[in-house]
Amino acid sequence: MRRFLPFVVLVAATGAAAQGAPDKAAKGPSEPVIGCTSLANLRSLLRDTKGDTGKALATIRDPKSDLGCSTVERATVTEITDHAALGGRAYDCLALKGTAVCHWVVAGTVTPPEPKAAPAKSKK
Repeated sequence: MRRFLPFVVLVAATGAAAQGAPDKAAKGPSEPVIGCTSLANLRSLLRDTKGDTGKALATIRDPKSDLGCSTVERATVTEITDHAALGGRAYDCLALKGTAVCHWVVAGTVTPPEPKAAPAKSKK
C-alpha cells in the first residue's frame, strides 16, 4: 500500500489542478480567430504575416484581399467537420451556422459547444 501512495497523491493532485485551472480554449482566446474557406489560403495568410494576428486581420479586411478569410464568431461554431495536419501544424475545419462551407482555423483556437443531450423519451 505504501508503494502506491505517491502514485495516488500524484493522480489526485493532477485531477485537482485540472479542475481548478480554467481551460483557455473553453473560455476562448482574447485574440480574434481567423478562418478561411480554403486551407491553402489560411496557410498562405499565416506564412505571409508570420502568424501576427494584427497583420492577418489587416490583410483580410483589405477590400482588395481575395482570400475568402474572415473572423469567426465563436457563437456560430456548431462542430469540427474536418481536421488536417500539414508541415507540423494542425488545422480544424469548423461548421458555422448560416453557411454550408466549413472554415479552416488553427487547431485548438475554437472549441465547439458540447452537443445537447437528446431529450428523454417519455413512457406511455
